[in-house]
This record gives sequence, C-alpha cells and structure tokens, in this order.
Amino acid sequence: MFSQSLLLTASFASLAFGQGYILPTSGTASTTQFNIGEEFGGGTSCGQMAFPGNAGSTGAPGGGPGFLYAAINQLAFGANPSAGAGGPGAACGLCYQLTPAGGKGANQSMTFMIVDECPASPGLQRGASTNCNQCSASDKNSMGQTFHFDIAVDAMNQQQYNTFFNGAWGRHVVPYHRFIIISPTDESHLTLILLDNSNWKAVNFQQVSCTSANPTPPIKPWGCVNGCKNNGAAAVCAGV
Repeated sequence: MFSQSLLLTASFASLAFGQGYILPTSGTASTTQFNIGEEFGGGTSCGQMAFPGNAGSTGAPGGGPGFLYAAINQLAFGANPSAGAGGPGAACGLCYQLTPAGGKGANQSMTFMIVDECPASPGLQRGASTNCNQCSASDKNSMGQTFHFDIAVDAMNQQQYNTFFNGAWGRHVVPYHRFIIISPTDESHLTLILLDNSNWKAVNFQQVSCTSANPTPPIKPWGCVNGCKNNGAAAVCAGV
C-alpha cells in the first residue's frame, strides 16, 4: 500500500480547449478493474462488440483469452457520447505500456489497448465514477492521479492477471468474500484471493506500439479503433 503522495509528471501530446481533453503520452495514473464483456451488447465507447476471433471468457478476472484491453478516463479519452459530446474519442486504439510503481519488478509491465472510456459521473459527483471525474490537468481522483486506466480483467488470462496485479493495493482486502488469510506471506493463499478490489494507486505509463496481445477487435458500424478523431469533444466535461 502506498501512503506517500505521488507527484504527477506527464507529457501531453495534445491540450485542447484548456480543459476536458488531454491526450497524454506518458506519466503516472491509477488503475481499477472492470468486465468488458458486459458492454459488448451495446458496444464499448470505441464500438467494440466482441473479442477477436469470437474468443470466449468466463467473465471472471483472468478468465479471458489473453487480450490486454483497457478503458481510459474521460479527460484522456477525448469524447463523452453519453453527454452528447460525440465519440468515439481520439484515444481509441492507442496502446500504453503500464508499469506498476512499487510493484514486483519490470516483468509486470504490460501493454494495453484503449477500447473504452471510463466516464465522468453526472455533475462530477463523488461516487462510482470518482476515479474518472477529472476535467483538467489540475484535477486528481481519489487515488491522487489525473489519469486513470480501467483494466478489462475478463479479457486477461490468469497468468497475465496474477502477474500484473501481484502486490497491488487492496490485494489482502476482500470485503465481498469470506476468506481467511492464514499467512500474509504465503503467496499460494494470496493468489487465490486476487479479486476486483486489487488496484494500483500508481502506474507509470508510456504510449507505445501495440503488441500481439492487443489485436484489433470487431467493432460496430459507428465504432473506431484506428485513427479516431476527437468528435465534438470541446465540451467533453460540460454538462456532466
């Protein structure tokens, strides 16, 4: 668990309209976890409608085909379809290498493709979306970060999941399950309880080329995962 304050250092590829849209190339961010399969019916904010090759997933963290996908917070995504600001955003299809700060080592670095948006909550309320409520470079979320990646854990395979989240904050906290940790140093027990509340308060990120673990997914007609433009996102944080 990280108790010290972390200084945000980021390089911005684009700063548009003063607030509401910043496309970063590097910096630090926080992470959470979500199930992308639950969004395939209507499509993600980039229009993804399925896993490539019709691959399946159990829906559990690490129960997927081994694809590394993520959502990025609204500030970096570049659009907010739910607020009528257009979409998909310019971040769709970009890949970022994430390296946990204070993790177990360089082998934890993984490259994720952005295929969805983590939206700001209506009225920027503090609640379920508090991690993605940033609307300017000076805004920080509940983990002290301006940027945020929501990891699609049902797309990862078990090895990827266990490796990336090994040592993450919250790994020993299981509020929704009844487990007893006999020894906090016994990794065989800890691996069994690596659940959705295991998140990194800080990862170092860098925009990089995509890898074989980031195959282009099938998308709906309105979707975009390559060369996407920031459709009408000047007011991306207005009215939300």
